[in-house]
Amino acid sequence: MKVALVCKKYSLQEGGLERYTYFLSRELIRAGHEVHVFANTWQEEPGIIIHRVPMVRLSSPAKNLSFAFFTNRALSEIKFDIIHSMERIFYQDIFRVSDGINPVQMQQKYPHPVVRFIKKIGPRRLALSYLEYRIFVDKGCKIVMTNSELVKRNIIEHYMMDPEKIVVIYNGVDISRFNPKVKEKYRKSLRERYSIKKDEIVLVFVSNNFKLKRLDLVLEAMALLKNNRIRLFVIGADNHRTYQRWVVNNGLTDQVLFLGPKRNIEKYYAASDIFVLPTLYDAFANVCLEAMACGLPVITTDSNGAADLILDRENGYILQTQRADELAARIKALESESDRVKMGTAAAAEAATFTMKKHLSEVLKLYGRVRGKG
Repeated sequence: MKVALVCKKYSLQEGGLERYTYFLSRELIRAGHEVHVFANTWQEEPGIIIHRVPMVRLSSPAKNLSFAFFTNRALSEIKFDIIHSMERIFYQDIFRVSDGINPVQMQQKYPHPVVRFIKKIGPRRLALSYLEYRIFVDKGCKIVMTNSELVKRNIIEHYMMDPEKIVVIYNGVDISRFNPKVKEKYRKSLRERYSIKKDEIVLVFVSNNFKLKRLDLVLEAMALLKNNRIRLFVIGADNHRTYQRWVVNNGLTDQVLFLGPKRNIEKYYAASDIFVLPTLYDAFANVCLEAMACGLPVITTDSNGAADLILDRENGYILQTQRADELAARIKALESESDRVKMGTAAAAEAATFTMKKHLSEVLKLYGRVRGKG
């Protein structure tokens, strides 16, 4: 097949959407397909044919609309078997929704209705609304591919799209990198590096958006627990100064470590005991799947698509509220090492079924379905 993949930035050094596109392109090449990537910036990859897409950088709406316009113009010049886009453009065979949809993002980011209305009529949100309407309502794609049932429900609720045209394909995880054996390789040395005692419990929080993923709630829960045996790794590129001041003012200085971004994230899963991500909204937080694969019980919210993979009280906990006392209670329920091991083993077994190979197989099956539509 001749496949076009669309992504503004084609690079392993960017976020989840970009890394996913990079992974998919390599796997398609290995499977013998011809892959073209339409991007504004990129890193070279052998065998991939890159098409540079211009983008007007005056503002966010200008970027989104210009990228959509120039991408579709470039795509019209070449015949492809499949056009698979990770970005909102005017037409694609398959649109992969990886970061949720605009109306839900607005609800979560701006809970006050007046503020939300003002933001809604701003240029950026109007541009996103227009592009999403083109895709979901105005036949801008044949199939929508999502990574969770949560996002599928969101699209149906807000755009009344036919459920038959929305396909859920869960993310895959690299089980050669993320697996319970990482604990044998890295746990002892990494805990020693940070002077963590054997009987101490380490929570790990991973995000580049501390506000959206509710780092404040994790810190408040730790303050409620008043257990100096609990430590916290905070990993991510976001600014932590405000949170660090809160930690100092609330006597948690010796318990919380702000570590910044980490490429070798599996080492930090290995050194940890519980993964926490009380996010306000996440289409599918892949870090949850990675942590599960490494044998960690996961505590997250029902507004995270990754909760689809969590069996409450069996391999983790799904929070029903955004309250610190509920999160504190779930952490406390995992203070027993035997309970953590039991849940972590169940989490790893569940995650091991979501392999990259399985993911690619389901994507290729979807390609076949779309081509059959003519």
